Amino acid sequence: MRMPLLDVAFYLLDSVRSPQDFTFIFHLRDPPDIHRLEAGAGSAMNRFPKSGSCIVGRKWVRRGNTQFKIERRTTAETFVDEPFDLEHQPPVKQALIGTRLVTRFHHAAADGLSAALWLGHQLNVAYGMEAVERERTPFIDLALRRCATSVRRSHFAFDKASDVLWTSPAQRSGSRRWLTINFPSLQSACRRRGGFTYNDLLATCTLEVFSHWNRICSGRPYNKIGLWLPMNIRRESTAGFGNGTSRVRLYARYNGAASLIEKAREIRRQVSWTTEHGEWAVPDISWLTRLPRSLTRPVLRGYLNRPSVDMATGVFSHAGSWIANAGEAFRHVEKIESVGLLHARQKLAVNAATHRGQTWLTFTYDRQELSGDDVRRLAEMYEQQIASAQQELL
Repeated sequence: MRMPLLDVAFYLLDSVRSPQDFTFIFHLRDPPDIHRLEAGAGSAMNRFPKSGSCIVGRKWVRRGNTQFKIERRTTAETFVDEPFDLEHQPPVKQALIGTRLVTRFHHAAADGLSAALWLGHQLNVAYGMEAVERERTPFIDLALRRCATSVRRSHFAFDKASDVLWTSPAQRSGSRRWLTINFPSLQSACRRRGGFTYNDLLATCTLEVFSHWNRICSGRPYNKIGLWLPMNIRRESTAGFGNGTSRVRLYARYNGAASLIEKAREIRRQVSWTTEHGEWAVPDISWLTRLPRSLTRPVLRGYLNRPSVDMATGVFSHAGSWIANAGEAFRHVEKIESVGLLHARQKLAVNAATHRGQTWLTFTYDRQELSGDDVRRLAEMYEQQIASAQQELL
């Protein structure tokens, strides 16, 4: 299967200091035997053939050896730090650490929804809710939405790119660490109040934390704070394995003295505008395929890392309903941690997952750029925002 352009982009952007993979850590209530988990993984590779393939040239090619092995580890950090070699190994790795199932996906092959579909099938097979798929399905191109006209820059954007999140000036190591907090989901309360979604509220809380952090650390009363928000652009919103995610950018352009709910409504207005005007449309980078192979990687990195490209202050994503719908066996998952990827100019990823009435929020950072104490302070700021939201939503 020829690699779609988004796959090529994530493959070429991968580097030691900015690895382009992400991890789901599932805390299982009653984990099945490791051999059943491996059978479920092999079945998922048959159902989603890209996950059992390697990269040859600019194509996904199925591996000859289809046996999938789950490693037994004692720590997740060393496992997450290990590089992928997509020319010789598939884009999915797993380790079992006690009752934690740690699954890494390279973004060249899959986005978060694809990972949830893959894991849902694996767990359904492992828990005996689905039969093992022994036949390999053919490769299927993922159909994406198109936009006749699109804007590259939001109406709400600043004159220049957003400020980066304040961190230590130390050089990035490429070694990611993470901290996860949880709180009761406010989804129902947001629906009752109306005018914004739970996702809007969580995004607003993230913007507020970034704003407060930069004010404290920089000493400047005003900072240009933006948020990189992934957006599903599949034609069928809950189906299809691959890269079906683009992005929009949101900005803290509201009245700072407004209530959190009023700010969330302003963020909903921005989401609606960017959706309608097509800021999510994937730029045409087909010219990459016409370049000599030796030039493709440096040219792409230079193109995407131009100072004028607004990479926002940080990343926020939220997996809600599609995690709940990914597989019946997800009811055996007690806790979800989502270790995100970090672009070279993004210092922090905040990834949320709402499951069984709880929202789990994972802060992913490079251990050279932010300390554990820094991230605990950021997490405390977020908890304060959630406490304010709970009071306003009463």
